[in-house]
Amino acid sequence: MKRVVVAIDSEATVKDAASKMAQHQVGCLIVTEKGRPVGILTETDMLSRVLALAKNAESTKVKTVMSKPLICASPDMDFTEATRLMVNRAIKKLPITHGEQLVGILTITDAIAVHPGMHDFIEEEAKGNVPKRFVKRLRKR
Repeated sequence: MKRVVVAIDSEATVKDAASKMAQHQVGCLIVTEKGRPVGILTETDMLSRVLALAKNAESTKVKTVMSKPLICASPDMDFTEATRLMVNRAIKKLPITHGEQLVGILTITDAIAVHPGMHDFIEEEAKGNVPKRFVKRLRKR
């Protein structure tokens, strides 16, 4: 789990979000409202909901293209259970919250890095629901 999580306010523009992602070299931002996590904005969200639809990144608000509801885990959730949750919900990034406080984020990539045999678990748990190209990438790690 990474303890440093990059967040952005839901009222920010997609252009601001893209700049922040580039600056911090991350593939997602946790979207907040009044400091509370409410959604997630991923590179895929920006590609499919902004660029592919030719929306203006300078005027499109993050809240209109973020993924929600935000699926989170608690810090005391077992590692395998957290990975199972990501696979079953078809998400690659799992914010970790304590109450409404964001304390970290776990990614599928992190799971593989920490536990090299995890790719077999993910493949078995997904029962074919994970794209083959993604499973290939996991095996290379």
